[in-house]
Amino acid sequence: MNVNISNEYHAIKTSYEDFLNEVKRTIEKVLSKYEIPVAFEISGRLKEHDSILEKHASNRTNIVDSITELKDLVGVRVVLLFPEFKEKVAALLSEQFSLIERSVESSNPNIFGYNSIHLILSIKPEWSGVLNWEGHQEKKIEIQIRTLSEHIWAETSHSLFYKREENIPNIIRRDLSRLSALLEVVDEKMQNIKNNVVAHFEHIQSCLYEEILEMDLNPETFNRVMVKCSDGIYENTEKRNKILSAEIESNYNIVNAGLLDDLICKANINVAGLNSMAYVDEVIKVLDSYKNQIDKSQAEGI
Repeated sequence: MNVNISNEYHAIKTSYEDFLNEVKRTIEKVLSKYEIPVAFEISGRLKEHDSILEKHASNRTNIVDSITELKDLVGVRVVLLFPEFKEKVAALLSEQFSLIERSVESSNPNIFGYNSIHLILSIKPEWSGVLNWEGHQEKKIEIQIRTLSEHIWAETSHSLFYKREENIPNIIRRDLSRLSALLEVVDEKMQNIKNNVVAHFEHIQSCLYEEILEMDLNPETFNRVMVKCSDGIYENTEKRNKILSAEIESNYNIVNAGLLDDLICKANINVAGLNSMAYVDEVIKVLDSYKNQIDKSQAEGI
């Protein structure tokens, strides 16, 4: 049987690696489209030849006719920063592909703090005629979705206790339980911090303008000031607001929204005929003039 496994493995290896790469690219596009924050790049693997042989020899996996019967012959791991996205990612991927099976790997709650979502997926039937997916219609792949804390736990516990969990002394089990609890708290705290950050910036978008003037300069307060002082002409993306606010803080030492308002609103820039980009150019001229005055005053003081 080992000879058959070896022959089949080497015969299908290239095709399954191609399938894995296509799935990874698709998942990366989905996560990017929906702005899902990941801890690091999506990883994937084709199960190693020796691992298949060892598991089959020890009867830890049951191969009847083909190694393609293995649900995890190929796998992808998605490690997320925040718990709130686990179900969203599972739903998106289940919709993007054909869902064969879903499970949650939940270990002993007294020892392990690990609740990874596992999906077994295949491509949709209508994809079989698409060049990139030709020959892959019968293949399946396992997707693991977990948080960074769950990943730390899973990788560490696997490294330390693989095949030896039943022999762990109680005193070590208690330490494991404490570590599990700490990692669960990390997930909860990270999620709470994210929720508070989102709520804070939503407040900036809706609070009274006078309140904005007391805040530090950041992309959101920058946007409010620019929109107000331009009579609504200014509009920009979140990414561009981040760049502009950072440049203004660095180049002109403006760290407070009130100072920016004082400089550009009182400059009474004539906005007639200006679009957003042209208005930004006029603001930069005002700030250059402000910086020159500061530099001149400092030089004279010297």
